[in-house]
Amino acid sequence: MERRLVIKLVRHGQSLANVHAVDPQRAGDFRTPLTDLGHEQARQAGEAVGGAFVRGALVYASPYLRTRQTLAALLQGAGSTAADPLGVYEDPRLREQDHGYGDVQGQAGKRATHGWFYYRYEGGESPADCYDRTSGFLEGMMRQVERKKAERVLIVTHGMALRCFAMRFLHLSVEQFEAIDNPENGGVVTIARSDMLLGECFAESGGWRVHGLRRLPAY
Repeated sequence: MERRLVIKLVRHGQSLANVHAVDPQRAGDFRTPLTDLGHEQARQAGEAVGGAFVRGALVYASPYLRTRQTLAALLQGAGSTAADPLGVYEDPRLREQDHGYGDVQGQAGKRATHGWFYYRYEGGESPADCYDRTSGFLEGMMRQVERKKAERVLIVTHGMALRCFAMRFLHLSVEQFEAIDNPENGGVVTIARSDMLLGECFAESGGWRVHGLRRLPAY
């Protein structure tokens, strides 16, 4: 079953926080909605994923408002309904990195000192914390893939959780992780066996490849 498995991860569409129309530290990150463009990006992601992939797939999503809205628009773009997948599940482990409730920008110096991957925001999380919970999600997901005999998985989540999932799945190093740029809003990332995913890829490990990730620009 594992050899036929294809996983597609989608970052939510553009949100009001992405365009600085709201401050998630004040308004509540979990309730930040999509912009009109974000809805369109999600619909286009659905067209790219396709109804054939969604039908019979296991679908997981972060419970935040912008990911719920992204999944709804994605299914519309794919020409699917919530009844088409094998199952649709919200999982809090797929939520955005918790940045705490203080001044995020003011902690840049501490992040540089203690390491971008390791620094835990005051009252929040580090990327390493996000990696830990994403790893737990992956283990549970793979057990359900085996139980349901699923060959396709769709995950609608956030940029950090998406990158941490890829890091865990492909056993990337911290340095490799830190070279990954955040996917574009509505971006689709695919993980599959090497013989199923041909062409240029971002990384390959243990017979698995990932397409759709971007490298940070070199300065």
